[in-house]
Amino acid sequence: MHFLKRGPILDLSSELHEPQDWKPGSLRVFEYPLNVTALAIEPVSGLLAIGTGNGVIYLIGRPGVECKLLLPDAYRVTALQIPTAAYKIVCLDDHDQLHIWDLASSGLPKYLASARFDQASSFTVSPYHNHAFIVLQSGEIRTYDLTCVRKSSYTIPNLWTLYEQKLAASGMPEVSTPTSGIALDVVPHPRNMNLLFIVYGGGIVLSDLTERNSSRVYELVHPPGAPGGHGYGSPDILMPRKPEATCLAIHPAGHFFAVGYTDGCIAFWAVEDEDQPLLVRTLDDQDVNVVDAAQLEVHLDRGGEKAPVQREPIFKLSWCSFPNSSDPRGGDTVLTILGGSHVPDSAGVTSMLLPAFNPSAPPMSSNPMDLHPETRKAMRSSVQPSDSYFYSTNGLVQDYLLIPRSEPHFSGAFDPFAILFVYEGQRQIRVVEGYQFPPPSFLRADVEEETSSKPNDALDDLADTLRSMQMSDEPHTLHLPGVLSNGSSGLSDGQLKRLSRDSYQTLVQGSMDDTRTLNLRAGFAYLKMGNQSEAGISKYQPPRILITTHAALTVQFSDASANLLTNARPNPIEFEYPNPLTNLTIDVNLVLNDAQVAQRVGQLERPMIFLVEMAPDSLDVAIALSGGAVLIYRLRGGQGDDRSHYGDLADNELFSLQHIDTPVHLKYAPYLALNPGKGDLSAIALADIGLLAATYNDGSLFIVDTKQQRIALRPDDKAKSRHSIGLRLNHSEGDPFVSLLWTICPISSEPQPRLRLIAARHSGSSQLFTFEQTSDSVWKLVGEAVKVEAVSHPLPGAMFVIDSKSGARCTAERRRLSASANSANPVLLVVAGEKGARCYLNVDGDRLGRIEWSSKAGKVLSAQIVEKLGSHALVAFTDHNEAIAYSLPDLELLHNLELPPVRCSLPITADETGDFVAWTLNPECGLIQEATYGTLFDFRRVNTPSDVVFSTSKPLAPTPPQPVSVAPESLFGSWFKFSSTMTAEQADTLFGGPDRPVPKSPPPADAASEDKNTPSPARTTAAQAAATQNSLYSRLTSALEERGQMLGDLEDRFNSLEQGSRSMANQAKRLAAEQTAKSWFKFG
Repeated sequence: MHFLKRGPILDLSSELHEPQDWKPGSLRVFEYPLNVTALAIEPVSGLLAIGTGNGVIYLIGRPGVECKLLLPDAYRVTALQIPTAAYKIVCLDDHDQLHIWDLASSGLPKYLASARFDQASSFTVSPYHNHAFIVLQSGEIRTYDLTCVRKSSYTIPNLWTLYEQKLAASGMPEVSTPTSGIALDVVPHPRNMNLLFIVYGGGIVLSDLTERNSSRVYELVHPPGAPGGHGYGSPDILMPRKPEATCLAIHPAGHFFAVGYTDGCIAFWAVEDEDQPLLVRTLDDQDVNVVDAAQLEVHLDRGGEKAPVQREPIFKLSWCSFPNSSDPRGGDTVLTILGGSHVPDSAGVTSMLLPAFNPSAPPMSSNPMDLHPETRKAMRSSVQPSDSYFYSTNGLVQDYLLIPRSEPHFSGAFDPFAILFVYEGQRQIRVVEGYQFPPPSFLRADVEEETSSKPNDALDDLADTLRSMQMSDEPHTLHLPGVLSNGSSGLSDGQLKRLSRDSYQTLVQGSMDDTRTLNLRAGFAYLKMGNQSEAGISKYQPPRILITTHAALTVQFSDASANLLTNARPNPIEFEYPNPLTNLTIDVNLVLNDAQVAQRVGQLERPMIFLVEMAPDSLDVAIALSGGAVLIYRLRGGQGDDRSHYGDLADNELFSLQHIDTPVHLKYAPYLALNPGKGDLSAIALADIGLLAATYNDGSLFIVDTKQQRIALRPDDKAKSRHSIGLRLNHSEGDPFVSLLWTICPISSEPQPRLRLIAARHSGSSQLFTFEQTSDSVWKLVGEAVKVEAVSHPLPGAMFVIDSKSGARCTAERRRLSASANSANPVLLVVAGEKGARCYLNVDGDRLGRIEWSSKAGKVLSAQIVEKLGSHALVAFTDHNEAIAYSLPDLELLHNLELPPVRCSLPITADETGDFVAWTLNPECGLIQEATYGTLFDFRRVNTPSDVVFSTSKPLAPTPPQPVSVAPESLFGSWFKFSSTMTAEQADTLFGGPDRPVPKSPPPADAASEDKNTPSPARTTAAQAAATQNSLYSRLTSALEERGQMLGDLEDRFNSLEQGSRSMANQAKRLAAEQTAKSWFKFG
């Protein structure tokens, strides 16, 4: 019997009939690179650059400052740097082209020039002068003038080839190998711009740039019987072995340096002693170049059964210093190492804490050019670690970047506060994650060393102990900008939600954590000129949030409200858009890793987040996982700890999560879990009043009273009660419920608004359940389930109950429970499916509208009822990039709307106001690589990117650190006697040559704006070798071959070197004699 009489039903779409009432448009496009190949930082201004494998460079500064530069061709970047003095972006692509952008130009960076080199493999730029060293595979090093934007005449030939030729001319056998003359890198001396270290496969050459010759050569040979990097199980343990050099890092004092090798060894050399290294070690052993007769004898007695140790080569080294010492030679240092691990344990980076280098004054030596034994001893002591830490990552690290606090000194390794890793994920992606640096344990060791020398009373000791207990030895992860973080966490899906202002304030307040954010400072972003009026209107847009799910089993929240983009000059934009609400992040791993939860849920092979529901008023969150478990999270009640002890609940399908410890800064805490063991879920729905509905593929339906922590309704085939009868109605394992909706509304047979659950099956047969609350606040089922007409193949989230007069949603909010029956308006049930849509009066009453989708429109993937100026319409989004609008309640076609050009791979998520987000999946890995934020009503909206300015952040040219003595000043002069220092101006003059033109004046302010659409070439790759081969050793070999033979024809200058001084000649003779022995061992 129908108690609600049908009166005239208003046209709810009266203001949406005309074409001019609609205006689809794109507001923002967000990109999440999944193929990061290189990183660069300019420390003074705080500008981060990210290069990718498809021709894009992303620049990130302070919040809101983001832009991208495009290469003319989508070439891979092989190197990327931002030199401080030049304040330009310098990029080398994999087609041997160098590209330069000017950051000092007004507006976006201006593309200046490109230059092609013959098989260029890498480059290095000093932060102090304006020239880049380009390493060619032919072995030649070329220079490029960044100020004059041209190739310079200064070149360096292959010094290693000349060195080998010199040895051969002296009568020694030729000892060259196919890779010994390959140049891998060039590293400027940190305190003397006249010195350049060149890394060859055969060893290290120290070059005097002014004299254009070699000052010293450093070559490592493991003697017979020494374990080396591969241990005593090496098959050639009784032969001399010469591992190839791979990389180099210099101690901040400039007197000694570390070299990485292909066998996983690190050798420490004094600049003044090329004959013997200070120390040779692996990550877990030292003095591996020294023969241990006892160990060797044990190995030989066992018949050489021990297998060689499989180690990675050392791929990269960085020697960090900190402003923690008044001594100009620095205090404690940290050596960061990529590689050298045992092959099965190679997903990470090692950092070693090294003691300060503070030698005492040694006795006067008869030969001031020799390294005094006391000084050598002090150097050796300063390279023996006092602590170490292994940064474990989620994939194989390809490169890393230290983020200095404010200075570019020491190859970007001075006072770093963060470290970024480029690693390969499980789905063949290259993404970035960041960590605190140095590890807190290093800082604690430093504090303990200081406090141990001070007398403390008992209270001080107690305070220090408590403070130490609160410190974690694990470096915390950093919140990176969204362009990076959404890639590393694996963005897989998302939904756009409109909130009330009260809920928005509750959610956002205290949700941003600046202490864990990678704070960058470069540039300013402003509302684009001409958008001021739109900004004024945008302030009245409703608050919106973006809820995203990630493959890393996290749920993240971002503020997508329009008022974040309304700051006009002179007030810069203050927030990233969308703005990550990091303290709202929900990490499901914390629950799954709990021992009690693991017993109840079991070990999931590859857990995934299936669905996420948020109650818009209570802000509770329900997360459905693969396997069938549903986790419920609640906002913390206050600053106190809401945890309780684990205990079983009355219903076996439920268990509490309140015992799980979550970081104190996170606002969401786990509360309750449902896991009935029914297999995978098909749908969930969460009501603001505290009820969860969950249905499974076998057709079973569970209702959970989350506040009482009890099952309100479960399937029970044995029970004969009215409750179970209702649930068994039309129960079919092959026809599960696929769409659920909580609502408070009347129905045709009952005029009083009540709490109801509408459950739609795949076949279109739907049921309606009615609930009431008893005096003891317990929800129970009332009456039998009512059959409801719906539509076959209903779309998830495409079922709506609205007021027939106002179009307002009839949501399951507590305030609506008190609505009077006399004042209840008729309601409309609107259901959209894959084939069409239906509209019914009072849920189970007459059908008012019906529509079947046209096949020409494409497949409908999602639907939403949108509102504009009090009018409502049903909008269906298709896979043909169209939105089709229908009137309510008649479901008559209004308009076919062409959406902005997007590559939509997932169903579009839209809110009630017509704003939507279209997701684009990467076809190779299945993760989201792009999101387009758009609207169906692009009227007076801020729809253009912000104006970004980097020129105001141009740093002053830094002053390079000056040379420091190895000991008291009386000995200064015995160091660096082979070369004098030079200034940045002298370096530019030397490299630029006598015909260097007058540097070009900067372009006018509007010149950059004219070129803002010019494609900007920028290709970055941190580990190009990894793209060709899978094994780590093969990757290094490939990198060596790509970087090529460096430095070509310098025999006459080597002759002048021999004639320069008698002491240098003697050193050359000793070196030649040593090489004779080494060559014998090499081919013995």
